[in-house]
Amino acid sequence: MRALAQAAARAGFTPCAIDGFADRDTRLACQGRALRLPARGCVPDWALLDDAIGEMRRRHAPRGFAGAVAGGGLEACPELLDVLRRHAPLANADKEAVLVAATPARWFALLDEIGAPHPKVSLGGTPNGPGWLVKHAGGTGGLHVRPWRPGMALEENDYCQQRASGQPGSALFLAADGEARIVGWQRQLIAPSAALPFRHGGVACDDALPTKAKASIATIVEALARRLPLCGLAGLDFLADGGDVRVLELNPRPTASLALYPASNLFALHLDACAGRLPTAPLPHAWRPCGEAVLYAEIPLSVPADHRWPPNCADLPEGATDFAPGEPVCSVRSSADSTHVLLAKLQRRVMALSSKLEDFHDPKPERARRAAGRLAAC
Repeated sequence: MRALAQAAARAGFTPCAIDGFADRDTRLACQGRALRLPARGCVPDWALLDDAIGEMRRRHAPRGFAGAVAGGGLEACPELLDVLRRHAPLANADKEAVLVAATPARWFALLDEIGAPHPKVSLGGTPNGPGWLVKHAGGTGGLHVRPWRPGMALEENDYCQQRASGQPGSALFLAADGEARIVGWQRQLIAPSAALPFRHGGVACDDALPTKAKASIATIVEALARRLPLCGLAGLDFLADGGDVRVLELNPRPTASLALYPASNLFALHLDACAGRLPTAPLPHAWRPCGEAVLYAEIPLSVPADHRWPPNCADLPEGATDFAPGEPVCSVRSSADSTHVLLAKLQRRVMALSSKLEDFHDPKPERARRAAGRLAAC
């Protein structure tokens, strides 16, 4: 939400934001007009969204909202689009596109129809043989991905996908009236833990993606734009193994990677695309690779309100904050002349900040018990 709120502010709008964090950066972009939804486990309680929008309107927009844009979270709850639409005109992909992307049987059938390669999936039961993953339809952030083991019980909306080689990547694109324009290419970073081996670790511009892989993904994006009622910004996740690609998931909404292109005024382009207008010229943006890496707490932390965070940090907490092991603390940003150098810089900055935060180690037993409960609910 932070990247979306900042993009809206750069475009000259006065945004309001509702999400599961409402961190300092989001509040700043919204000039204080940000609300935090209570969570169930580590996921915002989206059942409270309707009441939260009403409260936001009473506080900050008594005349109503000019429009609404949904960010992360709608994949698992397509009905959120109906909630938003009751309050303001919606600038997002049609609900049908969201349903297709969130329904494995429909999504992989569509990929097969357009000839888009993807890892083998098992939708109707447990797979045979080793090398499979269990995923939860509509999950985000890698929290829904875990290795499959014989005898593992599958929950509703779980499916199995065979492991495949390749570098995780994504394409951010604009869509309107059956056409699409690529905005940029990203490398998806992984921050594995013992319990979450595919946990989201950040995103970086990828200047090293082979030309053949780019051409293949661009063709697939164009085919998806023709087949689905997509509009505005969206992201396609894939694996790139040299020039070969395998498609993973579609995010039919603005993704966090829009933060990597602050000079492109992507929020205004998103609204134009939702109105049926795509840019006719190539999108201008700096090709100097930049990226953001997520720092997760490794030990219980109690960070005071007056802590001075380094200037390269984002998604900062508002006031004094406790962090349980495994919880996201903030994002660390950097840029470089190449993706290879950028990734090394991000890693060094994450490690340096993690080391400094060890001064705030707080091993209180009661906090550890609360932490275990929160993580068990993820």
